[in-house]
Amino acid sequence: MSIFDLPRLAEELPFREKALWHRIYEIDVLHGKLELVPGLRSWVEEKLGSGPEVENQKIIRTTNLISGEGALFNSLRSRRPTARFPETDLESLVEEHRSNCPFCSPEERTPGERFGRIRGKYCLTAANLAKYDGYHGLIIAREHHPLRFNEDMVEDYFRVAARWFQEVKTDAALRGGGPALYPFLIWNCLWPAGSSILHGHLQLTVAQRRPYPRLKQLLDCSTRYGHRYGSNYFQDLYTLYKALGLGWEKGESRFLSMLTPIKEKEVWILLPPGPATPDRLGQAGRAVGRVLGRLKQQACLQSFNVGVYLPPLGGEAEPGGWEDFPLVVRLVDRGDVFNRTADFGAMELFALSVISSDPFSVAGLLKPSHNAEFSSG
Repeated sequence: MSIFDLPRLAEELPFREKALWHRIYEIDVLHGKLELVPGLRSWVEEKLGSGPEVENQKIIRTTNLISGEGALFNSLRSRRPTARFPETDLESLVEEHRSNCPFCSPEERTPGERFGRIRGKYCLTAANLAKYDGYHGLIIAREHHPLRFNEDMVEDYFRVAARWFQEVKTDAALRGGGPALYPFLIWNCLWPAGSSILHGHLQLTVAQRRPYPRLKQLLDCSTRYGHRYGSNYFQDLYTLYKALGLGWEKGESRFLSMLTPIKEKEVWILLPPGPATPDRLGQAGRAVGRVLGRLKQQACLQSFNVGVYLPPLGGEAEPGGWEDFPLVVRLVDRGDVFNRTADFGAMELFALSVISSDPFSVAGLLKPSHNAEFSSG
């Protein structure tokens, strides 16, 4: 099964799921045609595949009619030659950065928060020297290597994040309270993902008065959907994805291999609505660790981004929507760390995402039916 089978799969869905498909998604099948000049044909066939395949390219465009997100899929783009930095062994590079790494001695070489540090089994917190927002902290892994983590470690990182958010809530109350507080948790791993320090770390921010715009946009879309159709957007989305073979669950965690990914191999993890307690965030952390671990094993994952949308910490939140809004994790693969070609360009910034990975292939790597290890405790 592939993204190019999606038009047929959508039309073969059962009545209810087919109605959800037409409600939420639109798909276009496009054809890109070109003529290969004789001097180019042999190079193209060596690098990209057969001449006819290149001369008559099939492109799929998916659009989420509710959120406005979209993507263009063309598998040929994954075969494009790319320039690379001089070949270096990643393990040697990680060891090089160990010497003089400030995060290897965080107690002595990173700033603390007003409310002190929070320590977990595998990590501790620090303040960020160059803040995104008024509240902006770090979770620094005790393990220097950014890719050496397991489910237990990621669960610990996320539990510490929940405790940090509670400290921010207390600190804000002691300083006179005020506007609502909206927590956000992110994990940028290695340079393609925007990380400036190699040592493994996550970042924590709290927006005041209103959520960050992309979270607010998703909240507003889901609220409008509920008012219009009388059902929960995320529940309907999961029902549709499960019917297509792109959604599955383990315990309370639901996984979706996205049809409108912002970048390669985007997976969403949904947990039921509720406050960002250590137990709930720990549960999310185990699910994240499971997906990242599988992608490391099966897809050579080296660099990635994770973002976690969470409910307000308290105070006078904007009315409506949050009671039905799940905990949402988004994660994407950011590619080879030695690739000189950036995966983000003007299309992604100003138009829509251009994708080479197939959501059905991603689901095939991760779904329990294909992977007993993924579904194990």
